[in-house]
Amino acid sequence: MSFLTLPVGQAELTLDLRIDRYALKLEGGLTGLAGWFFQGSGSAQSHGRLSAVRAVPDAFRIDSRYGTMPVLVRIAFESGTVRKAEVDPEPAPKPDRVPVTAADRIGVTDPVGMLIVPAGSGPLTPALCDRRIPVFDGATRADLVLSRGAVVSVSAGPYRGPALDCRIRWVPVAGHRARGSSVRRMSENDDLHVRLAPVPGSNVLLPLTITVGTGWGTARIDATRWGAAPTTGAPVRRD
Repeated sequence: MSFLTLPVGQAELTLDLRIDRYALKLEGGLTGLAGWFFQGSGSAQSHGRLSAVRAVPDAFRIDSRYGTMPVLVRIAFESGTVRKAEVDPEPAPKPDRVPVTAADRIGVTDPVGMLIVPAGSGPLTPALCDRRIPVFDGATRADLVLSRGAVVSVSAGPYRGPALDCRIRWVPVAGHRARGSSVRRMSENDDLHVRLAPVPGSNVLLPLTITVGTGWGTARIDATRWGAAPTTGAPVRRD
């Protein structure tokens, strides 16, 4: 991860894909990844099944440090519905915090499972960008709205071939502070983009590049390795 072209973090994302089942693990040291994961260092895991449109998790977990404070998140799902969620420490009560209802916990994925985009068996098309991904992180519910797709040819870097460029909008739904300045900036940000590339030997896409425009410059996450790990039989990896 870089900000103003300077490196500010590194992570490794590992995908184990078996027919329609997946397991994802994210490990590393990140700083402020749009509030979704953690500030500091730690790991996040998700496993479940793949539907035609998104990951349907069975379980999600984060073990991290937010500055000097440990943070633990555990969520159990059943067919995309949250059955149990634990966040330690819990978010501080605030009068402007939007309540999370039972309806907000139905038909959702998690902040790691949201990275997988099923692509089907055909070639990449701009229409694959047109989707809304509902995400629950244990305390808040938001939607990622992908649109304005374009298929591009990538000729440099760890992946070479066709990729899908999408614009992203972050839409808060519940659990956030309605009058929070960071919520307002994120929801009004029209400069969020993701480039998705095929995982070798599968029909799913993962982010090759994520860019987030800010008032101070652009934050980027770029893959430095793509494809199977060097060891035979190891899971598919990307950095």
